Amino acid sequence: MAEPKENIVMFPFMAQGHIIPFLALALHIEKTKSFTITFVNTPLNIKKLKSSIPPDSSIKLLEIPFNSSDHGLPPNSENTDILPYPLIISLLHASTSLKPAFKTLIEDIIEEQEGKPPLCIIADIFFGWTATVAKDLGVFHAIFSGAGGFGLACYYSVWSALPHRGVDSDEFELKDFKEASRFHVSQLPLSILAADGSDSWVNTDEVLAVPKGSA
Repeated sequence: MAEPKENIVMFPFMAQGHIIPFLALALHIEKTKSFTITFVNTPLNIKKLKSSIPPDSSIKLLEIPFNSSDHGLPPNSENTDILPYPLIISLLHASTSLKPAFKTLIEDIIEEQEGKPPLCIIADIFFGWTATVAKDLGVFHAIFSGAGGFGLACYYSVWSALPHRGVDSDEFELKDFKEASRFHVSQLPLSILAADGSDSWVNTDEVLAVPKGSA
């Protein structure tokens, strides 16, 4: 009898710009034929994903319960593609409510594998709270972002210091990342332009920040 394959659990944020790179990574990992891949998302996103999975793929799609109406969002709003910007922030906040269900989901996988935890959880950069679940259940945890390393470093620096708010001109530098040269405020996304440093989606470990000790 063949030895059961190690399970890798993947969980992207509910946006096509996050789901697509995660799926590409899942398909790449699948080519090694060494792992079982469990791809987690909300019901409507899983339904759409089914048509993107090759017929011969062994990737397991697993739904996590989510009702957008419970969070002040329009019915069936499970992806940023159908939401205006202010409601995208609401979806980001609402995603923290998935934590208990995600923990139960991982516990069920462990039970199905007779007490053996998944090899690792690969979670979205917006799902820092998954690191707490992984730590509680003894599962290795990694954060994945589809962005390039240079761009992600710039993004992290801008979010951390909001340097554009401390200058009189429309151009600014990243004090902790001089190699990045100068930026113009027109290059910033609305989320950063609207941030003032007190925004809960900037400061909470439960949304954007990755807890210490996470991979």
